[in-house]
Amino acid sequence: MDVLTAIRMRRSTRKFKRRKPSKERLLMVLEAARLAPSGANRQPLVAIAVDDRELKVEIRKRCEEADRKWWRLAPLWFRQWAKEVGISLEKGFLTSAPYLLCIFGDSRAPYWLESVWLAVGYITLAATEQGLGCLTYTPGKMHFLNPLLRVPGRFKPVAIVPLGFPTAIRSNRGMCRKPLEQIAYLNRYGAAVFTGEACWPDVHIERSSLHLSTREK
Repeated sequence: MDVLTAIRMRRSTRKFKRRKPSKERLLMVLEAARLAPSGANRQPLVAIAVDDRELKVEIRKRCEEADRKWWRLAPLWFRQWAKEVGISLEKGFLTSAPYLLCIFGDSRAPYWLESVWLAVGYITLAATEQGLGCLTYTPGKMHFLNPLLRVPGRFKPVAIVPLGFPTAIRSNRGMCRKPLEQIAYLNRYGAAVFTGEACWPDVHIERSSLHLSTREK
C-alpha cells in the first residue's frame, strides 16, 4: 500500500473486534513511530503498549472521569457536534481495543510536542497499512498515566491510541475534505497553486468530490 492510499483509507475507529493483532503487526506500527522525524533528532517519543485488562479498565475509568469534568466546560458547539457524530462520555473503546498505545514525549527535547504528534500521524498510517484501526484520543486530563504506567515525570502524556481490528470499515461519506485551492497557495495567500492541472503528474484533481484520486494507468 502506498502512502497516499493509506491516507485515503484511514478512518477513526471506536469499535474493535476481540481478535488481537499479532506481535508483528504491533511492532510494524511502533517501528513507523520510531522512524518519524523529530526536532534536532532528539526522538522524544515514548509509547507504552497496554494490553493488561485491569490497566485498561483503570485507564477508562480515569479518562471518563476527566472527560465528564471537561465536557461541563466545553463550548456548546462542541457538545452539539459530538452528539451529531455519536461521541459520548462512555469510552468503551478503551477496554474493547486489544491494545492501548499510551503516547508520551520527553519535555526536555526541543519541539518535543510537535515531534510526538508527527509520530502519532505515522502510527495512524502504519495501522491502516497493517489492516488495523485506531483512534487518536486525548482525554481531558492524562497526568494519571505517569504513576499508573510508572513513567518518569519528564515524559508528558500526549494521547492514547486504541489499536486493533475494526468491526467494520467505515465509509468516507460525510468526511469530505476542503478542495486544494482553499488551503494551498503559491507565494502569496490567495494565489492558486494550480489552475485546473494536476499538482503531480500521476494525480487527477476531482473538485466535485473534494478529494484527490489517482489517475488510472
